[in-house]
Amino acid sequence: MKTLPIHPFQYLSLVRYKGLKSVLKNYENIKISIILDLEDSAQDLFDQKKTLELKKIARNGLIFLSKQNYKIKNNLFVRVNKIGSIDFEQDLLAINNAINNGIKLNGIFLPKVETFLEIESVYKKINSSDLKVVPIIESINGVKNLITILEEDKNKIISYIHYGHFDYCLNSNLWPFPEPYHYEFWNIVENIIKICITKKINFIQTPFPLTQNYDLYWSMVKHLIDKYNFEKVFCSLVNYDKKFIFPPKSIKKLKLKNISKKKSHHTIFAKKIYNEYLKFKSPKKSFSLSKKRFIAPHQFLMAKKYLGK
Repeated sequence: MKTLPIHPFQYLSLVRYKGLKSVLKNYENIKISIILDLEDSAQDLFDQKKTLELKKIARNGLIFLSKQNYKIKNNLFVRVNKIGSIDFEQDLLAINNAINNGIKLNGIFLPKVETFLEIESVYKKINSSDLKVVPIIESINGVKNLITILEEDKNKIISYIHYGHFDYCLNSNLWPFPEPYHYEFWNIVENIIKICITKKINFIQTPFPLTQNYDLYWSMVKHLIDKYNFEKVFCSLVNYDKKFIFPPKSIKKLKLKNISKKKSHHTIFAKKIYNEYLKFKSPKKSFSLSKKRFIAPHQFLMAKKYLGK
């Protein structure tokens, strides 16, 4: 089949940074952008002191990578912590340090954006006029204010809009979290996509959570192309797997269904998410990778809340 116009963004943790050089070699000859993560992947939900240590390790990892004289061929971005958080200013210091060491960054992914002022304030603090900001829209207010945010960007410092599904669902108090095969998922996403199309800004799809469901992933990509007439689809990934990068010979049409309204279904799924998160959680990361699913801390927290634990 004809090559699909897709460009993935791969999230990479900086916690085990000494092995990053070998990890990055997997992407050298692939058209994919890398997001080095200082936020969710460096976190322990159950230990704030450990979280602070992990954040510091991740920043050290960025600086370490910048000193390696290693020419990274892929576009390189960094996701920082939320403005106003205890780590945010330290993140910017680390980025400026890395830039001074010669690392070439294309942009900053800024989480939980709700105003253009947040974006502009970050842009002014970075020692690189070429660097762009990628707002992550992941709250009710973020979606509500998106048109205003884009209209206030007179100097075009925004390069993409990235949807953050897990934070959005937590912020919206949703359970269960809609999956890419649910109408409810696309009802949320479509609001953002239509604004991006109108304002002529590239849209990046939220991280794909079902780590073994290749058919659904490519059906989702095809759906984005067919329905919204995208010249190029930008998707984000949480795990390295070439089957998410190179399309299969044939792709099925995306089949959608509504979320079950049965409370028993919601409870069973909440127990599954709660138990699998605890079973598979890495001691140095905030998320879990079960056999079939990426489980974000936001989903665990909402499942826990639903179960009344």
